[in-house]
Amino acid sequence: MNHLLRYCTTGLLLAASAMVPAAAPAAEAFPSKPVTLLVAFPPGGPADAVARAMEPAMTKALGQPVIVENVPGALGVLAMQRLMSRPADGYTLIMGSPNEAIFAPLANPSARYKAEDLALIAPVSSHPLVVMARPGLPVTSLAQVVAASKQPGSRPLTFGSPGHGSMYHVVSEYIAQATGARLLHVPYKGATPMLQDLAGEHVDVTILPHLGGSIGMLATGHIKALNVLAGSRVPTLPDVAAISESDLPHKQELVHSVWVGLMTKAGLPGERASVLLEASHRALQSPEVARELALSGVQPMKPQPLAVSAKFYADEIAKLNAMARAVKLSPQ
Repeated sequence: MNHLLRYCTTGLLLAASAMVPAAAPAAEAFPSKPVTLLVAFPPGGPADAVARAMEPAMTKALGQPVIVENVPGALGVLAMQRLMSRPADGYTLIMGSPNEAIFAPLANPSARYKAEDLALIAPVSSHPLVVMARPGLPVTSLAQVVAASKQPGSRPLTFGSPGHGSMYHVVSEYIAQATGARLLHVPYKGATPMLQDLAGEHVDVTILPHLGGSIGMLATGHIKALNVLAGSRVPTLPDVAAISESDLPHKQELVHSVWVGLMTKAGLPGERASVLLEASHRALQSPEVARELALSGVQPMKPQPLAVSAKFYADEIAKLNAMARAVKLSPQ
């Protein structure tokens, strides 16, 4: 009888233990190893300036090293395809912009991704675009560029860009279309050789952010700034008129800026996206980062939730795709 009782008791205990779910494995702490932050262009551009400024503060906020890696080439396609080759686990990020995220897949047939394959964690900064000219061009504003290009018997003015399909190429074509200016595109392999030719009087005008090499060239008079494509003047170029002060028609269509943001491959788990979002917000609130960005002429964007960033990115895809269609951008 005792033997039977022990047998029954043991069976009940085994059955009860089978009904208790096994303890779930502890979730992996994120991040638990270094994070790579890709930049799709050489040092000195908008994305690189922001990435370098944020690197120490992001490292501190995440508790793991953040390693900035420049992967230039093919209008940002090389860096983007490296991102696409990695898992969507948050350990490979890119400090992206519309150049490589939205325009490159439209202009470069070797791009094996589309804008929707990316997710924007946080827009970090906004950079108004500036119309710049060679020093010997006898104009002082975009309105005068437009007028000079329309003179009977005159040749089209040339505008340089860092490459076919870059945002700066598309914006220039869009402005030419909106104003009726006769402009001829001269593509370069990057901003540095293009700025050198602008200073050397080999190309007439360009549109770029006031960052990197353009800062020193403007300060020394090797090139000149005509207008900031913004609704008001900017602190870093207080003597340069905003396009809103121009007498050109359709001025609102001429306001353009390029944003830079922390981006990942689409499909990143929400909890990891939240960790990265919080780290970027903490970095942007750091006095050291604010000082570095101000010295680079960068205007930080206000922190916002993930859902707001997602809508912002979707709206940018729609707007910039429409602009590309308007100027008939095609792969080359």
